[in-house]
Amino acid sequence: MQGLWLSKGSWAFKSDLLDPVVGLGESLVAVQATGICGTDLALAKGYYDFNGIPGHEFIGRVVSGALTGQRVVADINLGCGQCLRCQAGVHRHCAERVVIGIHQRAGAFAQFLSVPDKNLIPVDEGLRDELAVLAEPVAAALEIIEQMPKPLPSRVLVVGAGRLGLLVAEVLASFDCEVTILVRSLERAAHLQNKTIQVVTSIDSESFGWLVDCSGTSSGLTTALQAAMPQAILVLKSTLTDAAGVDLSPVMVKELTVLGSRCGPMDKALAWLGAGHLQAPKLAYYRFSEIESALAAAKEPSIFKVLLEPDKPSPLS
Repeated sequence: MQGLWLSKGSWAFKSDLLDPVVGLGESLVAVQATGICGTDLALAKGYYDFNGIPGHEFIGRVVSGALTGQRVVADINLGCGQCLRCQAGVHRHCAERVVIGIHQRAGAFAQFLSVPDKNLIPVDEGLRDELAVLAEPVAAALEIIEQMPKPLPSRVLVVGAGRLGLLVAEVLASFDCEVTILVRSLERAAHLQNKTIQVVTSIDSESFGWLVDCSGTSSGLTTALQAAMPQAILVLKSTLTDAAGVDLSPVMVKELTVLGSRCGPMDKALAWLGAGHLQAPKLAYYRFSEIESALAAAKEPSIFKVLLEPDKPSPLS
């Protein structure tokens, strides 16, 4: 099997990877397209001490299993199924969970991967691959809506215009929120499709009662803390592996509510995408063997997202 192997921060294309072991109640999925995201780049810097096949944003087709022939995406969190958290329906917080392409489970940067049947979500054949592959980050954005008190505040500041930040802005705007997004590069803001979203390059202190930090940086989090009004809600959406130097005293002084937010509802993400809230953004496609060029393209602000494809077509692609 061909695919990518990540070890000690080094990416390697391999043509001799072991085929996935498909367990009881699992399906074999042929990868059609898979996206590079910020978490993949964080893994290369040592996040989770990952060694193996990464990749968790993907669209594929089931080769063998309960949904053979069906296009699918996946809930990437695999719980034990037995503990109280799993029984309560919050398997993504299972103490024994593994995460596809992130933690102790091979991911989608390969021709095939195995996925438990219960984690597969069928994709309507009318939804194009370049939108379906965004289901996982769109679900993460929708999780903010799931977690926030209702009714939603009317105004929100999104800090950071990376791929996740842009999707968060689009999702929140689709719920009739007045969205402002703080960007470092206006070129990134050109990807925004909802024209009601206000783009700014600076922000006043204590100007928002609801903020979502998607920056993934210490400076972005510091800016969000400064822009928060007293008693504001601050949602932490991106992975920040190094918060050294961040002054957290505003959390106490302003009595902020800090809300961690991670994965979200994949079925609702597919429904949101299917409803036409987002048109296909500017994507760049690379083969697995072109990983170095793909990583370079992922840094280009003019490209919304980089997608990887197998070097050899999957049997049912």
